Amino acid sequence: MKTRFSLPDDTSIAYERDFAAPAAEVWKAHTDPEVVRTWMLGPNPETEFTRCEMDVREGGSFHWEWVDRDGDLSISGDVLEVDAPHRLVTTETMGGSAMQGMEFPPTTNTVTLTEHDGITTLRTVTVYDSKESRDGVYASGMDAGVEASYDRLASRWA
Repeated sequence: MKTRFSLPDDTSIAYERDFAAPAAEVWKAHTDPEVVRTWMLGPNPETEFTRCEMDVREGGSFHWEWVDRDGDLSISGDVLEVDAPHRLVTTETMGGSAMQGMEFPPTTNTVTLTEHDGITTLRTVTVYDSKESRDGVYASGMDAGVEASYDRLASRWA
């Protein structure tokens, strides 16, 4: 995997990936709904991104919905902090039939972008309410979904 995953403490999952693009472009790919819907599709190539609404400002919110052969998935949250193009902090709540009955309390996600010589390292740290929630998400195959999406995103700059 090109995406590096770690468990920095009992309630967090961290993952990072290097992209051959300036931080401003990687930022746009994470905050512009028209761009987000082109790459954030997970591992199933038949996924349809049916709703992608984003108000990326402190006090704003976002709502995403997908449908594929496994059902539907909805992710929404609030934007807590914005320091473009370096840092974005949001909350996140997931739901839908694709979760197969799994329920997870809201998380807090911190995305940081660091650029050096035209390469941007994106690091996301997601904090869960408990070790059990974190372990459940990690065991669900979320790494495969992140990796497939980031592969799609990286191809923009290949």
